[in-house]
Amino acid sequence: MTASLSYYSRTKILFGEGIYLNLPSEIEKLIGKEKVLIVTDQGVKMVGILDKIKNVLTENGFTVDTYADVKPDPSIIEIDEVANLIRENNIKCVIGLGGGSAMDVAKMATLVSGDIHNTMHYALMGNPFKASEVVNIAIPTTSGTGAEVTSTVVFSNTEGRKVWGWDEHMAPALALLDPTFTANLPIHLTVATTLDAMIHAMEAVSGRRSNPIIEALSYQSIRLINENYEKVLANPHDLEARGNLSLGATLAGLAIEQGGTGLAHCIGHALGTLEKIPHGRAVAISLFKTIDWLVINAPENYKTIAHAMDIEWNAEAPLKIAARYKKLVSVGQLDLIVGEGKVGEQQINRFVEIMQDQENQPMLQNSCVIPTRDDLNRFAKSILN
Repeated sequence: MTASLSYYSRTKILFGEGIYLNLPSEIEKLIGKEKVLIVTDQGVKMVGILDKIKNVLTENGFTVDTYADVKPDPSIIEIDEVANLIRENNIKCVIGLGGGSAMDVAKMATLVSGDIHNTMHYALMGNPFKASEVVNIAIPTTSGTGAEVTSTVVFSNTEGRKVWGWDEHMAPALALLDPTFTANLPIHLTVATTLDAMIHAMEAVSGRRSNPIIEALSYQSIRLINENYEKVLANPHDLEARGNLSLGATLAGLAIEQGGTGLAHCIGHALGTLEKIPHGRAVAISLFKTIDWLVINAPENYKTIAHAMDIEWNAEAPLKIAARYKKLVSVGQLDLIVGEGKVGEQQINRFVEIMQDQENQPMLQNSCVIPTRDDLNRFAKSILN
């Protein structure tokens, strides 16, 4: 019998080509015609997506401000800047437009703006947020992080360490998934973000907090990504395949919202802190170097993943899962080289220490197999050398 469980998502999800045209009416339902701030990055601005969102709002009578300075793997600097804009300009709706970085900055700044404190006041939830009346909306332009439906964010603190923020009110009120917004994403970013999404689903369903709801979400996520990833690599403008990757990423986000992530994210976050490698690539490298060990030591935890990948369940299935994941990495030509064989023992030890630090413990402890320090040391050497 399944143990008791609960599942809740506060995000309304709209999907379809051109769905962004519904944005004005959706905002009006939430708050009326109040002032809007769009939070994004220069890449999204350059390909014209920012103008599309801004124009559809201004044409429908909204006053719109923009912040387009979000950097990959954002820091407290961007979050504080956006929070101040919200306070100073009486913003009532914040739209995170872009990848996980833009959506995370928008989500965190929305709650930070509800009081006088800066972002560091809330790092690792050292202090609770004050309730905010500002509405948050997410429009992803990648198929990766699932930030459009999660109540967590990741950012770098003043020491350059990747830390967390979370709150039950942090998940956006609305997520708009428009596959046309992902069509011009460069292939290397498509690869990194899509692998990140698949790893979300794999770690949620194989982890210690899995349950039947997470299994259902993860199964469909992995199936959609497994069937459409190579189609997109072959034809980046295949909107049906792009749309399926978008749905896969969002389903994976819903899975990790309750199921959490695991070892690859623990190591990937540490790698991001140590080497400043972008999140998607760091996590993909980390699973590449650990997946054989994981499936050998906890094969039963990968049964749902096998079914989602259309792999017959038998004694050989776990290693076939590992081989399939490695093929996806290879087909995407993901760069696996980090240390180039020049990393010393001190750097290896530092890497292992960061893996075990407070901010990475939840991921480490949720892994289907919890590694020893010797295991982590071996993984670190494999990744950096």
